[in-house]
Amino acid sequence: MGADRYLFLAMFKEDWRLQKAFVGSIGSAFFPVMIFLFSLVLSITSPMLLKNVSMDRILLILHLMGFLYGMGVGALAQVGEQVMNRRLGQVNMLLGLPALHPLIFRRVMALFFYKDAVFYIFYSILPLVGGIAVAAPFTDISLSSVGVLGITVFLAFMIGMSLSFLISAVATRSRPAAGLLAFSIVGLALLVNPMEVLEAGQLLWPLGFWTDRSLIMLGGSVIVALGLSVAAILTMKERVTVPEERHHSVLLRTEDKFAFTGDRKVLVAKEFLELRRSGTLGPVLTGFLGPLLAIYIMVWIFQSALGFDLTFNVLFFGGMVGFLGVMTYSWLTLVEPNEFLNVQPVGMHQVIGAKLVLYFIFTYSVSIVYLVIIAVMQEETALLPVAVLTALATTTYVAAITGYLTGLKTNTMLFDARVLSRFTGALIPPLIIIMIASFLTEKAPTAALAIVVLISLVLILVARHLLSRMGERWRTEPFGM
Repeated sequence: MGADRYLFLAMFKEDWRLQKAFVGSIGSAFFPVMIFLFSLVLSITSPMLLKNVSMDRILLILHLMGFLYGMGVGALAQVGEQVMNRRLGQVNMLLGLPALHPLIFRRVMALFFYKDAVFYIFYSILPLVGGIAVAAPFTDISLSSVGVLGITVFLAFMIGMSLSFLISAVATRSRPAAGLLAFSIVGLALLVNPMEVLEAGQLLWPLGFWTDRSLIMLGGSVIVALGLSVAAILTMKERVTVPEERHHSVLLRTEDKFAFTGDRKVLVAKEFLELRRSGTLGPVLTGFLGPLLAIYIMVWIFQSALGFDLTFNVLFFGGMVGFLGVMTYSWLTLVEPNEFLNVQPVGMHQVIGAKLVLYFIFTYSVSIVYLVIIAVMQEETALLPVAVLTALATTTYVAAITGYLTGLKTNTMLFDARVLSRFTGALIPPLIIIMIASFLTEKAPTAALAIVVLISLVLILVARHLLSRMGERWRTEPFGM
């Protein structure tokens, strides 16, 4: 037990050192502070903003967000597999100790999982609850209810995290089995909405507690979270050797396919092959399809949950698809360490350019198909040309901003307070203008379309300027973390 406690604490120190190396101490603290402030402001303004929303709906949204957040951070088995099978940049994490020392990988993985659970209590859950608690005197919310809410939201988060951990653990043994498990979860969700066979609280027990205030629901939630995490840990397989994969040499043929990129064709072909061989091509594509789900959820919240009478036309979707495409570029920078390129005749700006080419190929094609489907479904084909222009403009603008500010370190530099503030300041104003203009198309179509076209052209010009300065920004920067 002494060794476990020592390793558990050492993992916290490791996280802190990694975060300081990435974004510094201020940047590390920025995310929980942002959650606290957002929670505080939303809680204080809730009597006005959410006056038409029932408490049951608010509780559903909070617990669903906690569950989905847990699902997002719970793919730890895949993290463990990557750490055990290849280096994380130039860093060797404690999670890789079983490859060098007589330690059981499942035991180390269990410590890592529960370390992350404790970490997210302080990093996300407590700031969220703290903001609500500070706002409680200005609302009708009692402090005791805030405390109970913190417990149930955390349990929803833990169930989501444990379930995601289990799916990723099963995937290390059988991807079809993991797919079947994920499909079963989606099927259960469909029984709640839209089929309405089950109540949401019957599946998500922490939410169910608020229906009858039964301690059995709380106790059952703890058992489910622990049971799923234990099942995931037992499902994990020990990894003591690095798996070997062989591929035929197809670089020259792939170069020919990307000949239209000119001088970039070698790097573009290299990046594409790395995506395909590393298994990252799927996450890159789903990382862009994911915003489509995010848009649907947002529209549902505004129309159903918040009771706002707004028309979300194809112009709105065109703008949102472009602005939410940052995850695709983020995945493109996460394929493999690039330190070896420091001794090669290539600069970081050239690699960024190659990744942006792939980004544009993926996002442009998906955006156009998506908007065509939306326009046909909503009978708004007349707006389709402007919507496509908006989508291409915002997609290009987001890529230029992200590449210019973060380079190949998107997944770390966006946690830096200064970078995140500049990133947000560059994206929010045009997004708001496009959203407002899309809502005005019914009352003032000519003016609204003119505004959207003008903003789109401005974004294209700004993106072109930033792309032209990419070499100046990153030419002398070394590869690495």
